[in-house]
Amino acid sequence: MNILVIKQTSLGDVLHSTGHIRTIRENFPDSRITLLTATSSYDIYRHNPNIDDVILFERYRVKSDWYKHPLWAIQHISDVMRQVRSCDYDVAIDLQGRLKSVIFLYAAKAKRKIVKGNWWGLDGFRQRELHAIREMDEVLNKAGLVVNDTHMELHVSSVERQKVKQLLTEINPGNKKLVILSPFTRWPGKNWPLDHFAQFAKNLSEDMRAVFTGSDTDGAPIQKLLDSDSVLGVNLAGKLSLLEFAELVKQSSALLTGDSFPMHVAGAMGTPVIAVFGPTDEGRVGPVGRNAIVLRADDCDRCYRRSNCPKRCMERVSPKQVMESLLQVTG
Repeated sequence: MNILVIKQTSLGDVLHSTGHIRTIRENFPDSRITLLTATSSYDIYRHNPNIDDVILFERYRVKSDWYKHPLWAIQHISDVMRQVRSCDYDVAIDLQGRLKSVIFLYAAKAKRKIVKGNWWGLDGFRQRELHAIREMDEVLNKAGLVVNDTHMELHVSSVERQKVKQLLTEINPGNKKLVILSPFTRWPGKNWPLDHFAQFAKNLSEDMRAVFTGSDTDGAPIQKLLDSDSVLGVNLAGKLSLLEFAELVKQSSALLTGDSFPMHVAGAMGTPVIAVFGPTDEGRVGPVGRNAIVLRADDCDRCYRRSNCPKRCMERVSPKQVMESLLQVTG
């Protein structure tokens, strides 16, 4: 069988789909599976043994540059369409269910097409109140697959393992328990206050070491915090690739963050995670696994505001509450 799976963005959503790709392989062990994903998400599947071919779509470049370079955008979309249509598929499954992905599903030459959502002429499933992983389970059920366990997985190579091993000898010569702190998310409203992270880091026990992570742009505010607030910790923001970060998470005792991609990485790597939630609903996008704890203010409305929460819900989760949760997951 030839099978096409479409899952482009965002990073957390693509990571969610790794267990579903594995499930497809388990149902059809001799099939050839092609994944259409965004270039920004490719590392999640770079070393995944369940993928045979990859079609890359420069989703974010098209989104940002189409009006500046319209000919390039049209040519790139045409090239991706050509790759999609170069093979006859037995089934094509769109686990994204958005216009940016379903256009490729419509274009695919497939005997059967399944989509997450309700789209004209396509078999689909949509139930927004389900967790994103459970919703994709139902999409696979719709395709007639046996779905048992769709836990996430993230594969790293010996290159990443060796680099992180060397890094740990430099930043943690005392072999203390590492606690990763990832303060920044995609929405300002999902960020637990930076001064709360500082207070939490100050109260870590002697046998623990705080490691701050994030993107290039996160490095400066984190360093300012470390320099000005007597916080002991290491600033690795912008210094790790996605797969190096995943390996670091695997080697750590716990991770603290908001509703973010690092939260999902911890779930994939089996590392305990403490996630502070506010505007978003953990029932739909929260961490999964036995070692995950979600904290939120008691009367939080899950308002889905990207910023300016009127109740200041994130601020009302105290460093003391988070520390109690850390002790719970680390024993």
